Amino acid sequence: MNLVTELEELALATRLKRLAERLSQDVSRVYKESGLDFEARWYLVLELLSRQKAMSITEVSESLQLSHPAVVQFTDQLLTRGLIKAAADEKDARRRIISLTPAGKQMHKQIGPILDVIREENRKWLATASANLLQVLSELEKSLDERSMFKRIKIALLEKSEQ
Repeated sequence: MNLVTELEELALATRLKRLAERLSQDVSRVYKESGLDFEARWYLVLELLSRQKAMSITEVSESLQLSHPAVVQFTDQLLTRGLIKAAADEKDARRRIISLTPAGKQMHKQIGPILDVIREENRKWLATASANLLQVLSELEKSLDERSMFKRIKIALLEKSEQ
């Protein structure tokens, strides 16, 4: 018995997280077996900094729509690996501005060929589904932008209590 599968909609977040963890672990394993000290979870920060050059933690968080604590954790790990550097903002010393180091730029180049293969394999894998998962995810995200699950549940509970 797989309780998570059996619970269906009640375990939706768990199933999505479980799927994300499986994908992330597999990609991280590919990096490791390719001799690269890099984790899949760091990719978005690395990619964003390669495009934007320098950003505050808050800007990274907002741009990627990830929690501030998650971005702090990722940036701390990237700092430890020497892939990014941090400096105090000239205008506000409380803010840290992060950017890629030469090692971070090199890592970005090194993972490029692997990313090409990941993109293609993701395309193939997504094509095995009966629906366009990326489109479905976009629709679901948009729907939550319009009304969060918190609001949906609170309204439903209020309506139920009025019956």
